[in-house]
Amino acid sequence: MLLRYLARMPAILPALLVLALAAPGAAAQDLPPPWADDFASPTAFLACKGNPYALCYYSGPDQPTPRYGNVASPALPCSVSDSDAKGADCACYAITEKAIGPAEYNYVLIHSILNPQVRRETVAQCGELGRNCLNMVNQQKCAVLGNDPSCKPAPVCDYLGNIEKGTTQTLYPDQPETKLISTFSFVYSFNHPFASTDCPQSTGRYAGCMTAPCTTNEEGLTTCKCPIAEGPYQVGQNLSQFPGLGCDISPNVWSAANNLLSGRE
Repeated sequence: MLLRYLARMPAILPALLVLALAAPGAAAQDLPPPWADDFASPTAFLACKGNPYALCYYSGPDQPTPRYGNVASPALPCSVSDSDAKGADCACYAITEKAIGPAEYNYVLIHSILNPQVRRETVAQCGELGRNCLNMVNQQKCAVLGNDPSCKPAPVCDYLGNIEKGTTQTLYPDQPETKLISTFSFVYSFNHPFASTDCPQSTGRYAGCMTAPCTTNEEGLTTCKCPIAEGPYQVGQNLSQFPGLGCDISPNVWSAANNLLSGRE
């Protein structure tokens, strides 16, 4: 069922699976700061479920980005904070109801956990590439072989809250106003031109929203405080379909990440 779901998307996930085999040690070397959201293997995307979360994958310009068919999408601006040039206030989707089926999982990039203690705890259990915990690659196998040690959810999942239990996040224990944590999922991938567009280092800055704290929840949206990163990155949409939009949308920034092997042969 999951494969049929993903087959309707562009081929970004199969490409990530190839990278998992191509660079087994890349993520453990010369680690960038966590807010850069760098990755070199899809196993680094740890699978969690049952938690509420914010989805900032499509955040960036002030205007709504193109959509498929008659499916409406809201504007999801990601603007550099007036009070903190190192942070961006990003409007993101709020996922507050329990999902079932292929969309039940959301993913945390292992080295992008902004809480240092939780990051260390998670890496200690899951390994540098996340292979010792439930992740984007092994989740289908784990649906059948759930007793395998590598199928255990990552420690970070326990800090994201639980919808059924009504518990909130504990990743930021000193921030009671934080209700949601920004993660990644394939929800809303049919609303947007889901893809990957390379943006060069010369483009400038982007928002690294993975595990960022999110404080409001109105009309299905939330606002996340995302750190600003600099360097090459990929926007998770096909920008060739966006008239008048490119990598540089200043004064706004894209919510983005950096595939460390992008563009390499």
